[in-house]
Amino acid sequence: MALTSKLLAGLLIYAAIAAPAGAVEPFVSGTAAFKDGHYERALALFEQARQAGQQGPSLTYNLGVTLFKLQRYQAAQAQFQQLLDDPEWEEVARLQLGLMAEKQGRPASAVGHYRALTDGTSPKLRRFALARLTALAQTSDRKPTAEEDRGLALLSLSSGYDSNAYSLQNALLTDDSVGEDTYTELFAWGQYRLQGTAEDGWRLHGFAFGRRYSDLDSLNLSSFNLGVSRHVSWQGWLVELGGVAETASLGGERVTSEWRLVGRMQHTFDSGVLTLAYLPGYFAATEDFRYLDGWRQRFEARWTTPLAMLDIDALYRLDLDDRQDLTTADDGFYSYSPRRQTVGLEAELPVAQGWTLNAGSHYRVSHYQDNNRLQDSDGQFKDRARDGTRLRSWVGAELRLLPRLQLDARVVRTVNDENFDIYSYDKTEANLSVRYVF
Repeated sequence: MALTSKLLAGLLIYAAIAAPAGAVEPFVSGTAAFKDGHYERALALFEQARQAGQQGPSLTYNLGVTLFKLQRYQAAQAQFQQLLDDPEWEEVARLQLGLMAEKQGRPASAVGHYRALTDGTSPKLRRFALARLTALAQTSDRKPTAEEDRGLALLSLSSGYDSNAYSLQNALLTDDSVGEDTYTELFAWGQYRLQGTAEDGWRLHGFAFGRRYSDLDSLNLSSFNLGVSRHVSWQGWLVELGGVAETASLGGERVTSEWRLVGRMQHTFDSGVLTLAYLPGYFAATEDFRYLDGWRQRFEARWTTPLAMLDIDALYRLDLDDRQDLTTADDGFYSYSPRRQTVGLEAELPVAQGWTLNAGSHYRVSHYQDNNRLQDSDGQFKDRARDGTRLRSWVGAELRLLPRLQLDARVVRTVNDENFDIYSYDKTEANLSVRYVF
């Protein structure tokens, strides 16, 4: 690995000489900050150099290695990918992509980059690539040991405030209630690679979630999920195929179970990462919630890309529901079969060593099948199709205390506006979480 550090230092010196006059000072300062290990400051200064007019491959490379040091692998990968078509920079970009793939536990991708380097023009890089290929081959040939990371788990404990805890119950039932309360929340997630690698293998995964309110016991939530997935590489895409079983409870009473198929594919482009998903699921509810029985077809498209110092995540989601719905003894009718479209935008901004700010917003439009027939909360009897919009926005901050320990604070504002008053609500949630990765 000493070769990488020496090569990087040399490139940083060259880049400073080649930079436009208006960008030399921040670039030189960024180079010094990088060498001193102040990577957040180096990133800010390199971005300042770009804004001052430097647009060459040297800046792209240095942005990439700085993001790599900050473990912002997705953003770093997008920078290095831009250099693969430049003959002068292709080999060093491939080196960094290979090293980053190893860091992320993607040995198949690392092998591809190192093999390309063995045909390169640099003797040093050829020797380095052959050494890494040999090491990876030795790793894949032997049986995994206890120290090797085949599993990953996360545990999160939160405490928070909810200004309208009844919002979920009102959506499931036909009541109209409002109540505020504090809560504690536990979330545990884990995965284990059963066979193969992250790019060609089988994975077992699941989560457990529970929220307990201080006073409103009837609104306590819990959910459990277990699934298995097969990962393969196909035509440059990382493809996931699998199945999931999930159950959800409200107030200690099981509401519904879901069996869901998972089809997801991801591709890395020069400017970002595209993820497409098809997630059909069938819901089987308990006796009191039979109106939830039926299918949901979910389609998703997600685009993740770096933008200046930000990591941007854009989402489009389409849900098509075909449920049993609810007919009451007085000939009332309640549709639970919405067609929903959601668009969302999220952003993350590292602001200091260990600190990250984040914000986002999701806007959802819903239209339900058939006309609802019911007496609304204003006393009027209404017979019309149910339509609504929901805007959910949040701001938060994360502080990494240790490599595996993190604090997370967030405030969420939700406004749900529908043409039936019993379904309209607004709420504010605020919580503080402690998360640990195993």
